[in-house]
Amino acid sequence: MNNLYEYIDPLTSPYEAFCFDSDGHTLPIPAHWHYYVEILYLLEGTARLTIDNVVRICEKGSVLLFPPKCVHAIGIAGEERIRYYVVKFDPAILPICHMDSMNLRSALQGISTSVYPCCFSPEQIADMELRPLFEEIVREYQDKAYGYAMIVTADLRNVMGKFVRQWQKDGYFLQAPEIHPSYELSFDMISEYIDQHYFEELTAQKLASMCNMSHSTFSMNFHRRYGMTCRAYINITRINVAENMLLFSNHDVAFIAQEVGYSDCSYFIRCYKKIKGITPKQARKAGR
Repeated sequence: MNNLYEYIDPLTSPYEAFCFDSDGHTLPIPAHWHYYVEILYLLEGTARLTIDNVVRICEKGSVLLFPPKCVHAIGIAGEERIRYYVVKFDPAILPICHMDSMNLRSALQGISTSVYPCCFSPEQIADMELRPLFEEIVREYQDKAYGYAMIVTADLRNVMGKFVRQWQKDGYFLQAPEIHPSYELSFDMISEYIDQHYFEELTAQKLASMCNMSHSTFSMNFHRRYGMTCRAYINITRINVAENMLLFSNHDVAFIAQEVGYSDCSYFIRCYKKIKGITPKQARKAGR
């Protein structure tokens, strides 16, 4: 089975930084999610980014922020070469400053791409001086000279501080998730479980019992955490896996529908179009 979850060990790899070049690597990159924050700085070309099922076309000089648990995919919007810096990091590495008005570590977990603008245009970042920071992060990560971890962490906090200021300027204020901290690990476990068992018959009642929660407590906090019902989350997971199969396999639509948990192919097509805006066959044609 295909899974969306990308495992990264926070102990051995608290962050990762490199320059991606389509001349030496394959695009598109399938839809996936992880617990890390991921930031792209587009150096060359035009990218087609899918962020939580919303497609964005981003030009050279744009910066994209993928929050933790955000499902995202990356492709080329055209024929030209594409290059971009990639920085991934575990929010837990950011130091807590008690003079700040927010806990950035916790606030990053609560960013919803449907609320916070996570695509920064070249005009928005013109005065942020981000490129030197990305260059330094990538260089320090590659060289790993003495003290590099302190420099990378400081640069990451600098980058995130500039994003927070831009959000505040635009009227968006970071807040920590509204669920009790003790539930965070439970919902992380449920996210991974859904990713591994999306093709099975899953119910909110079953998942709630796995967390030792009542159905009402689970459903209320799930919606607060993900901004949607558990059923909608399962459905979106299935459709995202189906999209990867459409783009990266030759299986027919009926087979894919069965593989991701839909016994009725017609219903699968309706669900796919409702979430993606196009039919599975149109998605396969557009991606090839």
